[in-house]
Amino acid sequence: MTHKLPDVFSKNRSEETREDIWADFVVPPFLNELGIKTQSKAIVIVGGRGCGKTTLLRYFCHATQFSAKRQNITQADLLHVGLYWRADTNFLNSFAGGGQTPETWRAAFDHVLACELGKEIIQAVRNLNCNPERQHEYGKLDELDLEAVQDFDETLGRTLHDLDRTLQKSRRKMSAWLNNLETLPHPTFLSAKEFLKTLVAALQEQLPYLSNSTFAVFIDEYENLRIEQQKFINGLLKHGAPPLLFNIAMKRNGWHTTQTMGPESIQLISDYREIDLEEEVARDFDLFAAELLFFRLAEHEPDLLDRLPIVPDQLRSIDHISHRYKNENYRARVIEGAERLLPRVIDRAAAKEILADPRLREKLSAKIGEALLRRKSLIPPSSFIDDKYPEASTLMPALLNRPREDPDSLLAEFEALKTGKESRLLPTESLVSNNLFGCVNAIYLEARRPSILFSGFTSLTLIARENIRHLLELIHRIFKVFEASANGDLPVVPPAVQAKAVKEASELILGTVSGHGVHGAQLYNLAQCLGSIFLERHKNDRQSEPETNHFTLAGGDLNEKLRMYLREAEKWSVLYLGRETKMKSAGAIDNDYILNPIFSPHFQISFRKKRSLPISAVQLLGMLEGDQRSRDGLVREFCRQNSGGDDHPDLFSETGA
Repeated sequence: MTHKLPDVFSKNRSEETREDIWADFVVPPFLNELGIKTQSKAIVIVGGRGCGKTTLLRYFCHATQFSAKRQNITQADLLHVGLYWRADTNFLNSFAGGGQTPETWRAAFDHVLACELGKEIIQAVRNLNCNPERQHEYGKLDELDLEAVQDFDETLGRTLHDLDRTLQKSRRKMSAWLNNLETLPHPTFLSAKEFLKTLVAALQEQLPYLSNSTFAVFIDEYENLRIEQQKFINGLLKHGAPPLLFNIAMKRNGWHTTQTMGPESIQLISDYREIDLEEEVARDFDLFAAELLFFRLAEHEPDLLDRLPIVPDQLRSIDHISHRYKNENYRARVIEGAERLLPRVIDRAAAKEILADPRLREKLSAKIGEALLRRKSLIPPSSFIDDKYPEASTLMPALLNRPREDPDSLLAEFEALKTGKESRLLPTESLVSNNLFGCVNAIYLEARRPSILFSGFTSLTLIARENIRHLLELIHRIFKVFEASANGDLPVVPPAVQAKAVKEASELILGTVSGHGVHGAQLYNLAQCLGSIFLERHKNDRQSEPETNHFTLAGGDLNEKLRMYLREAEKWSVLYLGRETKMKSAGAIDNDYILNPIFSPHFQISFRKKRSLPISAVQLLGMLEGDQRSRDGLVREFCRQNSGGDDHPDLFSETGA
């Protein structure tokens, strides 16, 4: 292979790639439905970390749309010119204090936008004319006279080259002023909106091929802006109009304010249209994820192309979306191909593995023995284990711990199974199908070994929960652990290898939570405490109920501090907000909070949304702000709660409860 497999999937952030992603972009199924290229008002793109916001923006901006790698650019492609700008947190947070008035800082921020976006417009025109063929078709850049921009500052250049140079110089002067507020005068501040409109008008007047173009600004990581800077941007969104529109992309709950600099606020529908990118990505994520897996392989290992179920050029083309997503044969072929690379253990194989592995079998026998001891039964544990019946054998610890199950009767039923008689322990019976996966996972927990249930391509898509960055990190870690043979074949990664790698990736991602914003330490405490509570409850010997893996607030004062923490947890994708499901007690409000399933391999808890745990406001605040001792006490408190019940659906089934 040309590249090591881990390297193929190591880049999982858009910031690690080039601005021009024309050759690297897999067109998602929803692309044509977003309406970005035909926009007439502002667009707000919302989504959690890693869902692809930055990649999407870069695709629609000039570096990609006017890429030199693109063979044909149509007149329709010129109607929308995307301009990208990402907020620099450290730089923009310095725009306060220093003896300067708020009005001065607002003007300084306005000036930064003018310089940065002015340079973006210039680069867009250059990218469109990036080679002799394009220059012949479009051109006329040397003939441009941009005298009109000198009305804002006489030192600005009149040619495209000189304007670019003087904008860069003005931007450098701005940085120098910030470091010498008391000794240097500030540069002449430009008004971004008016300056950009003037520049666009001059270009459209002198370059006929841009006469009908809309220049669309995309401001990324809007949530990192200061409140007064958000107010300024909100005004640009509210009052933007062709040929100059402003758009933003942000994490969920990224608004600090919806106010503008004036008395107005920005309003959904009237002033902007919202795109929830996570909702869009969720549709057909399994197929898109499989395509991305094979696209990365094809991109870096061209020798494998004839063995892959995809055609890379079709994945790059908007013309093939229908062929890909409305063709059931194609869908099945691609997803099945991904599942062959990353196979998942089926029910019987998982139970059979427990009986075949000496350590796991020993744990199974020990758990059966402990249950029999509690039931004061003298039956030897070996009587409940038979290699020919791995499913029933694996269920025995849970069944023997249930009060209504009599050990002697259960043994008689096991013997009946062996003689071919009717039995609840048949693999096709609901008792087995509803309990087997939970019981398998419990044995792996007892053995302190990564569970093979956290393997398989389909499982990875559920663990990643529509998060492309997390998906790529999981695959990267899998291939980093797996040493592929050098025979040029497609790799097939054993489930045990996958499970180990997925657990490592989960631990790594959990460790990054403490760096999530100013409240990262509290969010990390929350994730650790919730995961520990859910884990301990899953260790219940009876395995008698769906695993608890999310919570609902029940009781107590949901004050502003707690609301702030919950918003931050959702913003940083530590928690997801969902609808309330089945609960064992009444009195809860409707909001249901789901711990990000990317953490589930670390705690070895279900990555499917199952049963909700009622948590009071005081308990939740203790998880966030309490010391280690108090958080440990909360874990013990929840573990003492009686779970009860005997229904236990498959924890890892693909049908939600």
